[in-house]
Amino acid sequence: VRIPVFTVDAFTNRPFSGNLAAVCLLENDLGEGLHQKIATEMNLSETAFIRKLHPGDDFTRSSCFGLRWFTPANEVPLCGHATLASAAVLFHIQKNTNSVLTFVTLSGELKARQVEDHIVLDLPLYITYPQVSQRVIHDRISRKAAVGDMVVQDLCYSPDTKNLLVCLSDTYKR
Repeated sequence: VRIPVFTVDAFTNRPFSGNLAAVCLLENDLGEGLHQKIATEMNLSETAFIRKLHPGDDFTRSSCFGLRWFTPANEVPLCGHATLASAAVLFHIQKNTNSVLTFVTLSGELKARQVEDHIVLDLPLYITYPQVSQRVIHDRISRKAAVGDMVVQDLCYSPDTKNLLVCLSDTYKR
């Protein structure tokens, strides 16, 4: 199987800076194990797999693609920098002619559009719910191990992502 693979520095216009991701262009879907083996071989924080959704699709003319992200250890439901890298490969290397691309992902449909010399992503907005910090800190995390002596300003939980968001104080005094 021949798979074009690109490495892209996201969030920058300079080589060897930004956030590196691998991007693979798939003509057909791969078996589950092969996605993971490629991501493990790439050994980057994320490897993105863009796939054609229909046999007649084309990386230069189609506007909708499947997109999955894998770390060296497992698949993840969302990765911003690898999505940006994927859009950059399609827009700048494949010369995709569309102004907006849609990616079908585990997190729903994500949009990428070109605005002048930038790529703008529309990522999902997940609802969060405020948490009573002392109860949550004792019930779910070890405060000392997680934040040390830093002041927790706010604490929210997203049932969609099952993530606890901890906002620390903007100032830190030793």
